[in-house]
Amino acid sequence: MAPSAERGAARAGAGSPRRLSPTATWTGLLLLVTLVWGNSFIAIKHIVQYVTPLELVTVRFVPVAIGFAAWLLPARWREVVRLVREESWRLALLGLTGAVLYNTFLGWGETRVPAGTASLIIALNPAFTYALSVLALGERFKWQRALGMVIAFAGLFAIVRWGSGRPITLDEAGYAFITMLAPLCWAVYTILGKSVVARHPPLLVTGVSMIIAGLFSLIFVSPSLVARLPELPASFWWAVLFLSVPCTVFAFAVWFGALERMPAGRVAGFVYLVPMFAVTFSRLLLDEPLTLALVAGAAILIGGVWLVQRKGAA
Repeated sequence: MAPSAERGAARAGAGSPRRLSPTATWTGLLLLVTLVWGNSFIAIKHIVQYVTPLELVTVRFVPVAIGFAAWLLPARWREVVRLVREESWRLALLGLTGAVLYNTFLGWGETRVPAGTASLIIALNPAFTYALSVLALGERFKWQRALGMVIAFAGLFAIVRWGSGRPITLDEAGYAFITMLAPLCWAVYTILGKSVVARHPPLLVTGVSMIIAGLFSLIFVSPSLVARLPELPASFWWAVLFLSVPCTVFAFAVWFGALERMPAGRVAGFVYLVPMFAVTFSRLLLDEPLTLALVAGAAILIGGVWLVQRKGAA
């Protein structure tokens, strides 16, 4: 190539827009997902001001079921039929534990527990999952992970006891315990789903289990709920839309898409950002207290969870 042509090519290359690498794109999408998930606790806090925790499940998962059905059934209906035929009872349990019971306990807890605190309680998911894996699946007991669980629960105690900056009542402690049942349900969902996703595409399993959860949630439709729906404010419906589309359909699509393209450990690490976003935006949007005890307890809890999840923990 002549020197003038080389200079022209260089100028053209310098002037052309640089494309983001696929990893950078998926990293950005994962950051967006953690931001969305962090704010889901605020949306739930708002919704349970108007409906019961069981009604929360209905207004959230009926739209989710419709969204996943519209997405999966036209293009992958044969896979859906095969999955349901082979895994029907497991899918029913996944929908029940990972959506219906999880959201019922979380919504029930958030009627009294601050949204930021609820997000930190939910961050105990890996600790519950490890404990159940040892008890139910015979996973090898490891002292470092057990120590991580003790540290995580010590952090949770500090958050619940001193995080609000005032003495906690027995009633509030009870609601914190109710909230803890949500990550326990998610741990059951994780263990149940482990064998299913080993045989079928994870996103397909998630989508079908969410459709089943939507069907389960129809049980909680009452004449009272139907009569109140037209009177609910626009902010309620925006919160429902936020929980249904960005927090569930979009977020799970991105999450499993990232798992197909990035190392699982790197993807899992983004979960630690969820309570950070939740606590920050709970302070900004709900004026929830941000005390030194809450920050210290959160650091202890997340550090303990990190020990539980740490690869190669002895």
